[in-house]
Amino acid sequence: MRCDEVRELLGPYVDSELDAESRAVVDTHVCSCDSCQCEIRDIRALGDRIKSCGCGCGTVPPALWDRIANHVSPAPTPRARGLFLRLRLFAAAAACLLVAVGGLWLLSGGPGLISTAQAAPVDFSVLLNGLSGDAEKAFRQFVDLYKGRRVSASEARRHAPQLNFAVPEDLPGGFALQEAFALRIGDAPAAAAIYRRDGEFIGTIFHRAIHPEDYGTYRDHPCVVGEHRGHRVDVGEWRLVHVTDVTTCHCVLSRLDESKELPAILHAVAPDFQAGAGHSHP
Repeated sequence: MRCDEVRELLGPYVDSELDAESRAVVDTHVCSCDSCQCEIRDIRALGDRIKSCGCGCGTVPPALWDRIANHVSPAPTPRARGLFLRLRLFAAAAACLLVAVGGLWLLSGGPGLISTAQAAPVDFSVLLNGLSGDAEKAFRQFVDLYKGRRVSASEARRHAPQLNFAVPEDLPGGFALQEAFALRIGDAPAAAAIYRRDGEFIGTIFHRAIHPEDYGTYRDHPCVVGEHRGHRVDVGEWRLVHVTDVTTCHCVLSRLDESKELPAILHAVAPDFQAGAGHSHP
């Protein structure tokens, strides 16, 4: 099974609601898939955090869930059961937050809550929407969105040691490193960098592979860049290209031809990438 198919079963898998055959399929897949193992850990960690709040405020009447299940389906599928599990978790989390910070403060949108509720998907729309104007400014807005702070190349690497990427001082074709950044996307560390060649700008972003990616109104397309299979989003003359291995999505924003200069750039920022080991979009 593919990762996207398995992830629909992870909720009921963690909640021990799968039949023996489905559970065996998931067991076999996750034994060799680091991304789905991370997803399972995230689901369990969320449940543990909610249980540990100890405020006793996360209880929702069982009859409510029964009514929801009856309206959705007389015999909920594993996917539906997984949805109900997550609804329970998020309802409990929301209830605990209401007690902890106060209903009025919650409705007013306090800054601490906004930080805690940072969405897991990587939102590229702020970057893509700005490419028709100043591309570098749009890139910096993306960095700011994810609380980027300027660091050295080595610090960027230490900030996200579980990711597989490089921030070299120079890229093929004469591009020189200008700035490196440490980011945080959801609860996971990430990194970014800016390169220039005679005023020409390139931006690189590295984030955890299991994060979904949101392109707003733009569509992504499959592409092949040298030995890398990935996907790209085109906005005018700009291309946001992604190639993904088991731990890391390597993103390069440039105006370079994907059959000429770009393959060497991707090889430089993903030096340990194993062809065929990554996950490309269909």
